[in-house]
Amino acid sequence: MRLALTPGTALSLALGLAALVVAIGFLQPTGLFAPVDEGLMWLGGKLHGLPGAGLVTHGAVALDRLGTAGGRAMIALSLGLVFIKLGRPELLMRLLIAGLGTAVVNTLVKLAFNAPRPDALPGIIETVGTSFPSGHAAGAMALYGALALMVRSPLVWLGCAAMILGTGASRVWLGVHWPSDVVAGWAVGLAWLMILAWWLPLARTQAGTSEPVLPTPV
Repeated sequence: MRLALTPGTALSLALGLAALVVAIGFLQPTGLFAPVDEGLMWLGGKLHGLPGAGLVTHGAVALDRLGTAGGRAMIALSLGLVFIKLGRPELLMRLLIAGLGTAVVNTLVKLAFNAPRPDALPGIIETVGTSFPSGHAAGAMALYGALALMVRSPLVWLGCAAMILGTGASRVWLGVHWPSDVVAGWAVGLAWLMILAWWLPLARTQAGTSEPVLPTPV
């Protein structure tokens, strides 16, 4: 199936997602999301006491390390080697633009809202900075979302979806972000991808191929 995303649609989605991030940022301090945020954090705390929870924690810590700026850069460069071998080095640039752009936008949003970290769970890992939106969630959406849009393969889509969802869930499991932080982070990353789709456009693929392809004009 051919994926079609016109520049106008991409820009509209980007603006809608940006509005969602701003709305969550302003509404979060009012306590509107507290029942869900605190409820899921409480549930996570209870699940930490179950058998096998330690394995989940180890996995969450691994995703935490992969989700740092350095970890994402390493993954992007590794994928870049594959793209170069396929004769498409320009796709590496798209991954880097997706990742770097999201990092800049997410940092600016963090500075604008300056939200404190949750304290509902004991700190399993050391973390610094503000909470809203989740940088790990935004970065995962940007990196794996860009990869999924550029590579026409159900297995790649499934793997990218697992990494995006797993990274977001791990932030709540580790007690370093509220669920609303994670949702906002995903929205930031997806908004930037839509801007790239409007600009480059990233999300169009050529029919009949499973290899990474460059976008072509409509």
